[in-house]
Amino acid sequence: MLMPINPLFELTAKEAAKQRDTLNLIASENYPSPKVLELLGSVWMNKYAEGLPGKRYYAGNIYADEMETFVQTKALEVFDKTGEYGVNVQVLSGSPANAMVFLTMLEAGDTIMSLNLANGGHLSHMHATSNFLKFFKLVNYDVSETRPGTFDIDMDDYQTKLKEHRPKLVIIGFSAFPRAYEFAQMTKWAHDAGALVLADIAHINGLVAAGLHDTPFKAGAEGADFVSMTTHKTFRGPRGAMLFAKQDHMPAINKTIFPGTSGGPHLHQIAATGQALLEILDEDTYPDGRNFTDYSKAVLETSHALEQGAADGGLEIVSPTQNHLCLVKLPDAVDSLEFQRRLESVGIISNRNMIPFDKKSAWRPSGMRFGTAALTSRGLTPAQATELGQLIASLALDKLSEDDTLDQVRTMAKSLNWYY
Repeated sequence: MLMPINPLFELTAKEAAKQRDTLNLIASENYPSPKVLELLGSVWMNKYAEGLPGKRYYAGNIYADEMETFVQTKALEVFDKTGEYGVNVQVLSGSPANAMVFLTMLEAGDTIMSLNLANGGHLSHMHATSNFLKFFKLVNYDVSETRPGTFDIDMDDYQTKLKEHRPKLVIIGFSAFPRAYEFAQMTKWAHDAGALVLADIAHINGLVAAGLHDTPFKAGAEGADFVSMTTHKTFRGPRGAMLFAKQDHMPAINKTIFPGTSGGPHLHQIAATGQALLEILDEDTYPDGRNFTDYSKAVLETSHALEQGAADGGLEIVSPTQNHLCLVKLPDAVDSLEFQRRLESVGIISNRNMIPFDKKSAWRPSGMRFGTAALTSRGLTPAQATELGQLIASLALDKLSEDDTLDQVRTMAKSLNWYY
C-alpha cells in the first residue's frame, strides 16, 4: 500500500520552487545560509531552558549555557565597540523586542515619540496597530522635503516636538524610509530633552554591522539606551530578534523577558542567529564565498541600480535611496494593490506602500517598496537590478506585456544562485 503524500512536505517543495523561480523584492526578507537552516532544525529544538545562562530552572543545560553565552559574545563583538551594552538573544521577534522596552521603562500615560507610520514608521511604534502602545500617549515626528524629490527627517520638527511634548521614550527607526538616519545627533537631542532612546535597526542592522550605515551603538549621550533588531532582513539570519541595552538597564530588560513575558527560549533560533553572526564576522562563509562587507556593499549597489532602472523607465522615485530599499510612486491611475498582484503574476514579489504625505489609503497607497537584500544574496548584479527596475516601470506604464515580462523574469531567476 502506497503511503499518501504528506501535504506539509508537498507544500514546502512548492514554496521552495516558487522562491527559486521568482524574484523577491520584499525589503524585509532574505535567504539565510544552509547552515543557518540546519541549526534551526537541529537538536536544540528539543531543549527547554527557562532562565539565563548559569541560572536555569531545568537541568541538562550545560551546552545550552555555553551556546547562548557564545551567541551573546558574538553579538556584542559585531555591534558594540564601546563596552557599554549588554544583549538578550531570547526575544522572539522585532515587535516583541520593542515591547520589552515599553513594558520595562514606561508607565501608563507616558509619552512615546516615533516616526509617522504614513511617512516610513513601523507598526510596532504606533497606537492604532499595537496593543502594547494603547496605554501610552504617542507623538509623531515627521519628514520634510529637504530638496526637490528628497524627503529626510524633519530635524526642526523633531526638536520642536521634543521640547513641546517631553517624551519619556523616543524611537528612532523605520519600516519604509530609504534615507540614512543620523543616530548620534537625534539621540543626543532626545537625551538633552530628558528622553530615553530606542533605536530600532531591524532593517539596517546588516548595513550597520558592515560599517555602511551610522551606528546607534555609541558611548555616552550619543548612544541609544536600547537597540532592537531582527535577525533576518539585511542580517541574513533566521527569523528572530535581539535586544541590546546599556548595562544599567539590562537586569530589568532580562527580567521583563523572563519571567515577565515568556518562558523557555527558542534555543534552535538562538543557535541559528549565532551562525549568522559568524558569517558577519567572516568566521564562517555564506555559500557564494563573499565576505559580509562585500555582500552588504553589493546590496547598496543593487538598490541604487534598481532605483535608477525604475527612474529610467519612467517611474517617480520617492527620495534617492541610501540603504537597501527604494520607494517609487505609481502613476495616479495605477491601483497599487492590483499592480502588486500583476507583479506577482509575472514572478516579481514586492509590496505596496504608503509614501510621504500619501493622499491614498494604507490598503491602496500610492507607492511600492522594493528591497534588494534577498536577490543580492542570490547573486543579483547591478546590471540585472537596473534591468529589473526597467521591467517594473514598463509593466506599470503598460509598455510591456505580462507575457514578455514573465519570460524575462524567468530567465533572470534561472541565472541566479539557489542554495537549497
